[in-house]
Amino acid sequence: MDINDSYDKDFLSEIKNDRKKFSKLYDKYWKSLFAIAFHKCRDQAMAEDCVQDVFLSLLNHKNPKSIENLSAYLNKAVKYAILRAIYKNNRTQYLEEYPDNIEIVERSIEDAIEEKMLREHLFSKVEELPNQCRIIFKSSRQDHLSNDEIAEKMNISKRTVENQLSKALKVLRKYFPAIFYFF
Repeated sequence: MDINDSYDKDFLSEIKNDRKKFSKLYDKYWKSLFAIAFHKCRDQAMAEDCVQDVFLSLLNHKNPKSIENLSAYLNKAVKYAILRAIYKNNRTQYLEEYPDNIEIVERSIEDAIEEKMLREHLFSKVEELPNQCRIIFKSSRQDHLSNDEIAEKMNISKRTVENQLSKALKVLRKYFPAIFYFF
């Protein structure tokens, strides 16, 4: 650690309350931080904004004495600020160029939420079916067993399986007319 780093560390604890000291620190590092930022993004306005953000975050830092090497800290901070700004800028450009994609994503998220809620409601209504009816319905729809397989598994007639499935579908159709329209 050189003398400047030690001096800067002591100086940091005082910059929140002393504008002159903050201005000195700002003047000392601004050009080098701007050079780093501009080198990374090649955009003057973005580079200036990032440097300003870094100094603002330094001013709001909860424990400035914890910064061991101010120069290294500021250099890294400005690099990360540039990366965030480039990411944000690219995302904004993408959204401006392809606004329809946002609607598709929003719709697909809404559809997924709606589908999940519908599925949960359906499962709760299936659980309300009488015991034998529920077991037969689940065997048919979830386990994908044929009516013959269900009849054999449960030791009942195929006709009973068909009747129980019809009963289940009739009950569920009341709650979900659009889904069970074709069943």
